[in-house]
This record gives sequence, C-alpha cells and structure tokens, in this order.
Amino acid sequence: MKQRSVKILSLLLAALLAAGLAGCGESQIQNTDGDGGSPVTSPAEPSAVAETVPETEETVIGDSVPALDFGGVTVTMAGQGTGDAGNNNLDMTVEEMTGDVVIDAIYQRGVTMEERFNVQLAEPLMADYTTISNAVKAMVRAGDSSYDFVVNQLAQTSADVVGGQSMNMNEIPYLDFDMRWYPANVKESASLNGKIFLMVSDLCLSYVGQTWSMGFNKDLTTDFGITGLYDLAREGEWTLDKLQSITSGLYLDVNGDGAEDAGDCFGFTMGGGISGCLGAAFLYGAGLRYVKVNEDFTIEHLLDSEFAQTVCQKFYDLNNQQGSSAFQRGIDAIMNRTAVFTPAQLGHYYVFARDFDGTFGVLPMPKFNAEQERYATLCDAGCNCISVPITCRDPELTGALIEAMSAYSANNVNPAYVDVALQTKVARDEESAEMMQIVLESRVMDFGYLYCGWNGWTWTLASLFQDPGTYASVLQKNLKMLNKTYEKIVKEFMD
Repeated sequence: MKQRSVKILSLLLAALLAAGLAGCGESQIQNTDGDGGSPVTSPAEPSAVAETVPETEETVIGDSVPALDFGGVTVTMAGQGTGDAGNNNLDMTVEEMTGDVVIDAIYQRGVTMEERFNVQLAEPLMADYTTISNAVKAMVRAGDSSYDFVVNQLAQTSADVVGGQSMNMNEIPYLDFDMRWYPANVKESASLNGKIFLMVSDLCLSYVGQTWSMGFNKDLTTDFGITGLYDLAREGEWTLDKLQSITSGLYLDVNGDGAEDAGDCFGFTMGGGISGCLGAAFLYGAGLRYVKVNEDFTIEHLLDSEFAQTVCQKFYDLNNQQGSSAFQRGIDAIMNRTAVFTPAQLGHYYVFARDFDGTFGVLPMPKFNAEQERYATLCDAGCNCISVPITCRDPELTGALIEAMSAYSANNVNPAYVDVALQTKVARDEESAEMMQIVLESRVMDFGYLYCGWNGWTWTLASLFQDPGTYASVLQKNLKMLNKTYEKIVKEFMD
C-alpha cells in the first residue's frame, strides 16, 4: 500500500470509526458479464450523511499484541484481487476511500496498521487463486521470503497443505485462536495433532460473503400465495420436505411455447443439480458431514451411512420434480423471475441485489426435518483463508499483523459489511436481516470440508445423484480413492 498523503483525514476517520461511524455513499455500481461473472466496480459518490456502524460491547474488545515498531519495513501479503461475487477482494487493502462504508473501513484498517506498527502494507494482487498458489510454491522452492503471509482461496490453500509449504500457525507469536475473530468451528476443524496450517478470521470478509442461504423472490411468493416463510424458519419448520411441498408443480410456461425451458418460471432451481460446495451446503444443512478423524488418526467416512443415503434421495427428488429447473442457478434466477426459490451466497445479495427493482427474501438452508436441533450451512470453499509460508522471514511481524488486522476487522469492517451493508442497505425487510443473522450463526465446518482440496468429497457429490438407486454403489466405487486423499492430508499433521 503506497504512503497516503491524506494523513490528517485518515486520523479523523480513525476517530470516527472508533466512535462507530463510517463514510456513506450510494451503492457501488456493479456491472457483470451476462453469465454472473466478475463485476466491474465503479466508485460511489460520497453522501453528505454518514452511515452508522452499530456500536456494541464487543466493539471495544482489542487484541493483545504489544506495542511494536518494525522500522518502516514493507509487509507483503499475497492475495486475490478479483472483484468477484464472492467478495474475495474485500479481504484486501484498498488504495482509496470511496464513501462506501465497507470500502472506507477496509482502507482505514490499512492506515491503522501502518501507523500502529510502523510498516508499509503492500499487496501484489493476483488475478486468481492458481496464480497465487504457483507464486508461493515457487517462492518456497527458492527459499525466498517475498510474502509475509497469504490470503488465498480455501480449496486451493487446503490442497497446498499437502505440499508442505505452510507453517504450523500454532507456532506463530501473538495468534490467539480463542479470540472471537476466529470462528470457533473453523479453529476446531483446522486443528489436528497440535497443528493448524490454515485459518479463517474476520480479516476474511469472504467467509461472510460466501456463506450459503436460501433466497426467494417475494413478488413471486405473493403471486403464488406462499405465506408464512419467516415464521416457518423461526419455528424450526423450514425443512427439505417443506421446500419440496411448496415448490412441487410450481411452474409457469411464461413464453407460451409448451416446453419447459430457460424462459419459464419454476418453483426451485439449483441449476445443474447438487454438486460442489453448493451441494455440500445442502448436505451439511441437513446434518451430514464428510469425515471424522479418530484419535488414532484413522478416517471415518460419514457419507457411508443409511442416513446419508436417505438425505441424498431427498435431494434427488427435489431436483427432479416438476417445478424444479436445471436451466439457471444463483441469484439471477430470482432476480429475473425464472425461479421462486434458489440458494444464494450472502455476498451475492451484496453485489447483485443492491439495484434490484423487485423484492427478495432470505432464509436459512433447510434442515432435514423439524427434529433436527438447529439450522446449518457452509461457507463456499471459494472464500479466502490465511496461511503462512514456511520461508516466513519474521514470524513475530506476521503474527502481529494477522492478529491486529483480524481484531480490527471484527470491530470495524465486519460490522460495516454485515450490519450496515447487508442487513440495512441490501435486505428488503427486517425479517431478511433477522434471517441473515440466523444464517451466519449457523455456519458449520469439519475437517473433511476444510481440507477437502480438489480431490475430496466436495467434487464427488455430483456422481452420487446421477441416477436414483445408485448411491451406495457409486459411493463404494469412490471410497478407496477418497480414503487415500484424506490419509495423505492427515499424514501432513502427523509428520
């Protein structure tokens, strides 16, 4: 990050943020390619009225990093710089304020860190996670220390763990994983045999942005006479069976051509069906998990059960009923009225729904049944996580920055994104804001998903749903390969 020339203004903003205030502006203009790809962001014009970041007792909790002076050294973070729907770019520093409450909070985080530790923050922002991975691997092979820490995609980072290029983060000074800016479920899932090779913190705003939820078009639910959805969710009755019963047969031949096609309106869509992280979000929402690592480091595959087969049959039935569409997926489907219900990430509302003329609602991912104790959902493995290369030149510097930036994000950036941008500016009703909070509080994680890489269960799910009645045989066919995959990962923690 280049040296700022607006020192006085920055200090003023620091005082405002400490009081719970941040700059306000109109929503950023988000133009996407026609296929829901990366948005092109235009800076917003600042407004004369400031938005308020809600002030709570938690906002005063600080980190325990002592006073440190690193003599003006440049700290280099390797991270994704793409401004995509997953909000990965919001995990990074920004070069200037725009009046947007989230962008300004991120900017001020950088200013605060530079002044507090006497450092300069630099980021060689890279186009994608593969580029980052290759750059870090090359650095480690060369014994170089160009990057002090890495903020890269979870799936790619977990795959890179097998390469042995990451430090055990439990050995890095100042990192306190018991603090609230580290999700407890991630800490528990990331740790094995006293080692942690990757971590999520509130520095990773994409861990919020890529959390899966169920979206619906409120205009269409009104048209179809569907009511009481929020009450269903509050009462714990929002289940797979309820979703299927509501959407079964819900179909309109909008273009009048007599054929079910992309121009019509359906009750539900997942696009191409249950696969990848979206498929995993449904499975985890219904109470399933991938694997359990036992005390003797053996692996238990939890999808190899009658319950898993029952859950998967429900998904097959949901996706193949009349009223379900394979033509489109994602928030575009409810924005263009081709589906009443569709799963969407919270960041999709932030990026794409700001200027949506219609109304939409948000629900948790459905439970298996009403007896299931709580809702559950996943964050997509496209979110960013933090890792530290084994060639790290100064673990004290790296630890101090990660901890302090994570704490600042918890106190300032995260509230700006969740409380102001998502729940106040983007949500169309108070109930949706309430549901967003339920979604965030229901995030789960396990070792099998966190360290899935590119060869774990996530990428095998689609094959389990190709034909009814074949679940058990397909699963058995893949078990040997998947067992080797997870054994290789576990071995990294044992060595």
